[in-house]
Amino acid sequence: MKYDVAIVGAGPVGTTLAALLAKRGLSVVVLERDLDIYPLPRAAHLDAETARNLREIGGWLDTPGWSIANEGMDFISGNGELLLRMSSKNNPDHTVAQSNLFHQPSLDRLLRDRAAHFGAEFRLGHEVTAIHDTDDGVCVDIVTGDGSTSVEASWLIGCCGARSFVRRALGVSQIDLEFNEPWLVVDIIVTGDDPNPPQRAAQVCDPVRPHTIISMPAPRRRFEFMLLPGESPDDINRPDVIEKLMEPYFALGNAEIERSAVYTFHGLITREWRRGRVLLAGDSAHQMPPFLGQGMCSGIRDAVNLAWKLAAVIHGADDSLLDTYQPERSPHVQRIVESAVGFGRIICTLDPAVAAERDRNMLAARAANPTDIGEAPQPSLSGSSLVVEGAGYVVSDGRLDGVVFDEILAGRWTVVVADKSVLTAADLAYLARVDAQVLVARPEQVTRRVLDNAQTDAVVVRPDRIVLGAGRQGLDALARAIDEFALVP
Repeated sequence: MKYDVAIVGAGPVGTTLAALLAKRGLSVVVLERDLDIYPLPRAAHLDAETARNLREIGGWLDTPGWSIANEGMDFISGNGELLLRMSSKNNPDHTVAQSNLFHQPSLDRLLRDRAAHFGAEFRLGHEVTAIHDTDDGVCVDIVTGDGSTSVEASWLIGCCGARSFVRRALGVSQIDLEFNEPWLVVDIIVTGDDPNPPQRAAQVCDPVRPHTIISMPAPRRRFEFMLLPGESPDDINRPDVIEKLMEPYFALGNAEIERSAVYTFHGLITREWRRGRVLLAGDSAHQMPPFLGQGMCSGIRDAVNLAWKLAAVIHGADDSLLDTYQPERSPHVQRIVESAVGFGRIICTLDPAVAAERDRNMLAARAANPTDIGEAPQPSLSGSSLVVEGAGYVVSDGRLDGVVFDEILAGRWTVVVADKSVLTAADLAYLARVDAQVLVARPEQVTRRVLDNAQTDAVVVRPDRIVLGAGRQGLDALARAIDEFALVP
């Protein structure tokens, strides 16, 4: 059997992509080296956009014990002074919290179940060893516990992590933002009393040893400690050392260590995300320090951006549509990586004099303006004809007649208008070609907010909930895109 798409890697990015593609009617196989999900937590944070992206495939829960809303992040000096407070300002009109903390193995299991529900096939214990181009696709060589085999697909997507086999097989290089810091990550399970669990993450900017404290869904908690110059993973990743590091915050008598591991935090952007019928997504395409909690979020955005375009190509659109993927996603993620690296350089300061000067400046700024700052908004997409200047942002969250707006969007082209009279006969003909739905805005509904945010009478929304453009510019840009890429539903 030849599949439409083969995906290497069954982590959250690869599995989300598999679900999105299978939901669109494609034959998908996911090739994963391991026999089961990684049983211990790694990623911990999802923003509202990512939660909405996962909800499209039934992959997001906000039930107690599965996820919790994070109130924000504090930056604290080594002396315990509050240097900066970032607050997650959750809007009651929105359907998901702005910042969420979750347990990754639970998410991984749910995503695999949802992908399988839509018809994606998982081949576990299948390690990819070689990739070959064919006349109309890709052939993948695989080693299993029972020997070797191969899989053919029209398209191959590498979602195989930081050490991506697919990226190495393509021979593409990476842009190094020169941030390489080893940190010890410790996950604990609280077994005793925990009367006041923290509701906010904390970045402790202590030059003695920078560290991070993250609340997790009960009964878990996460701590991260920077390795100091000259320390090795074996020096710090020991129960006695961990107990001493955690002593100011939590006595291990009330908890057990679920996992401890040393990771080197990097800032990397892969230079080439597509070569022929092979593409990269997630950590295969970019890596970032965790200080903004955007690593997995960025990978999920890759999957959502790529899914509708790849499905359209397989259903008959021109494959040049896929050449909009990297120009849209790479600059967006590079800005996030650069921001995360910038925060990392602030947090990871070890020189006491430099840290003292940093603290004085940040305390003075807070004294002059004690108002909490909001979490930095995500950059808008740009870089392709599928985004008009001034657009490229995620469409508003909310409800329409009590129904979650994303359920009404349902991965379709959508045009929100003040009145149908703004659409010409030519507009309607183009919208019919991509089976776009037209929603007329009504007072006190999310559709009205969509128009108000753009200050216009028409907004064009792509299948990935990204606003293509507003007003006549947006409608004309959609018509051009339909012609340029031979777009299909």
